[in-house]
Amino acid sequence: MNRTLQVLLLLLVSPAVFFAIEKPDPAPTTSIVGYVRDSGCVHRFHEVVKPLPNGCLEACVRSGSPLLILTRNEEVYHPVSPVMPDVDVRSRLLPFAGKLVKITGKIYDRSGSKAITLEHIEEVTE
Repeated sequence: MNRTLQVLLLLLVSPAVFFAIEKPDPAPTTSIVGYVRDSGCVHRFHEVVKPLPNGCLEACVRSGSPLLILTRNEEVYHPVSPVMPDVDVRSRLLPFAGKLVKITGKIYDRSGSKAITLEHIEEVTE
């Protein structure tokens, strides 16, 4: 095999090997409790924590609004998948839209923006 072909193969295989290696995640697993909400209302209407029964949430969900978790003390968490590369978790959240849920996963914080891996979700009573 000539030298150019060897270098080319090495360049193609190296990224695949790098991404295949799982790095240990130092973030501890924890749980949060909050409402599954649409992002538009959460950021525009600060006075509303629990979804109103006026059909607004349902309309936003039907329109494809991103879903997030709003805790009772008004912390906002963006649900992400527990695997990398990240996969869409919206379909797992849809059955819980507007409901109070407990999510278990790893929490990440970057400049005030919080995310939680969606490892487990269950509805809880209010």
